[in-house]
Amino acid sequence: MSDKVKVGILGCANIAKRYSIRAFQSIDNAEVVSIASRDYKKAEEWAKSFNIKAEESYDSLIANKDIDAVYIPLPIGLHKEWIIKAAKNGKHVLSEKSLAESLESVKEIIKICKDNSAVLYENFTCDFHPQHHKVVSLIEEGSIGKPYIFQSRYGFPIIAEDNFRYKKELGGSALNESGAYQIYTVRKLFGKEPVSVSAALFIDKDKKVDMRGECLLEFDGELSALISFNLNAVYQNNYSVWGKEGLIKVGRAYAIPPDMKPIIEITKNENRQEKVIPVDVPAANHFENIFRDFCDAVLNKEKNKEKIENIYSSILNQAKVLEAIRISAKEDRKVMLSEIK
Repeated sequence: MSDKVKVGILGCANIAKRYSIRAFQSIDNAEVVSIASRDYKKAEEWAKSFNIKAEESYDSLIANKDIDAVYIPLPIGLHKEWIIKAAKNGKHVLSEKSLAESLESVKEIIKICKDNSAVLYENFTCDFHPQHHKVVSLIEEGSIGKPYIFQSRYGFPIIAEDNFRYKKELGGSALNESGAYQIYTVRKLFGKEPVSVSAALFIDKDKKVDMRGECLLEFDGELSALISFNLNAVYQNNYSVWGKEGLIKVGRAYAIPPDMKPIIEITKNENRQEKVIPVDVPAANHFENIFRDFCDAVLNKEKNKEKIENIYSSILNQAKVLEAIRISAKEDRKVMLSEIK
């Protein structure tokens, strides 16, 4: 392998066009080789636009020996098939989140990727934005005293009724689409896994898809998280961490454009008056950041062995929390994470 990871784009998804392809093309350890679509003409159009090659099909991209890694922005319900095919063809994989629609599928994906020595990343770009690292440091420094509660809302209206997020067979799910971000982020901020979850998922009777949901996650150390997610409501994209001595508010939490400066504030009480302190964090392209990290892991697998194994563990733990939420909603009870094997 050269000093650059040669990347193939599997699917002409909107996120790839808006952010991902250009992010790969902007970093110094990646080279975008080609793109595939179910519609070859569309692949040709995109290839011309980004000055890359068009593949005849998904299978031909997977089989291309000039490609080291595959980026998969397909709907969630298609991830398992193509991640497995990619890994078996010797490709490393960076897949959009959520990785799959069930814990069993995630387990199978991980096993096959490990068996084929494939580096696997789940594309939670928010993990690579400096605003969240800043929040972690604020908590660790004691800026809000002992933290107690993480609260978050993330959801958006979808105008087109034929959107893939509304299709059960394609993995449509408010939990998988937006709730997953919130779960990932609170696990990052608290630095631990939840002990239990209690959840409600509101499933559209016609679409058979959870259109919105709410969840309480409980952690050791008197920590808890309250999250709400939605695929059919006014846009929300925020979280807060409420502590004994202050409140951290993040105004644009999960989807944040590369040129947008984060809005973070600490609210405190002084002499019975509310004091709001702005926190300075730079704008950043979190797509470039995670893609660069992925390519480094691929190029330096031996050096990154422990890191890669930890990523596998984090992917599995994320899937276990999602599975616990599904069980809690279906059985209308609190689910202990220790039940999820």
